[in-house]
Amino acid sequence: MMMDSLLDFLGAKLADGPCRVGQVVVSGDFCIRHEEDADRDDLVRHSDPHEAIVIARYDDAGKYRPLKTAPNLAHGWLLDLGGLSEVTLALNFLYPAALGTAAVQESGRLAAVDLRQTLARQTGMYAVVKKITDAQADEVIGRVCRGRPGCLRGIVWNISPERQLACGLTPVKNRDFAQSEIPLWCAEACNLLVAEGRTVVKKPS
Repeated sequence: MMMDSLLDFLGAKLADGPCRVGQVVVSGDFCIRHEEDADRDDLVRHSDPHEAIVIARYDDAGKYRPLKTAPNLAHGWLLDLGGLSEVTLALNFLYPAALGTAAVQESGRLAAVDLRQTLARQTGMYAVVKKITDAQADEVIGRVCRGRPGCLRGIVWNISPERQLACGLTPVKNRDFAQSEIPLWCAEACNLLVAEGRTVVKKPS
C-alpha cells in the first residue's frame, strides 16, 4: 500500500481521538506510548521514529522478542514524533505491515491464505512440514498463536477450505473492535508457526 494511503488511513483513525494499535496508544499530538504507561511521568522520551526498532526488540526483562506482535512489548518509553509520516514509520517498526493489513482488511480486500497453501510452498528443510496432520496443526496453532506469550493478531485464515480451526480458535473475521482501535490481523501463518510445525512432524512418535 502506498505511503499516502497509509497516512490517510491513520489520520482518519486519529481524527476522533487517541487510537490503540496492539499494545500502544497513538495520540493526536503524534505521541506513541505503551497503553499501560498512560499515567506515568517518568517515561524515556525519544523524537526519532527509528528508536522504535530498539523498543520493539526486547521485553521488560531484556529478552529478545522474535515475534513483534507478542503481548510482551517493553514499558517505560515515549515516542514524541513530528507528524503522521513519523508515526506511520514508528508503527511499522513496532508492528510490521500492521497498518497496511488493517487498511486492506477494512476495505474488504484482505485475502487470507489457508495454512495448507502456506505449507505447500515450503521447500528444503521445511518441506517435511507438509506432512503435518490437521490435529497436529490445531495443537501447534493453539500453542504458538494462543499460548504463552502468544500473539495479538486476529487470525483470518483456516487450516484448509474444508477444515476450520479447532474450537476456541475460530478465525476472527467478524470480531468487533473499538472504533478507536486499529486491529492486528494475521492473513497467513508466520515463519515461527511453520518452524514449530516442522518440529512436531519430525518429533519421534
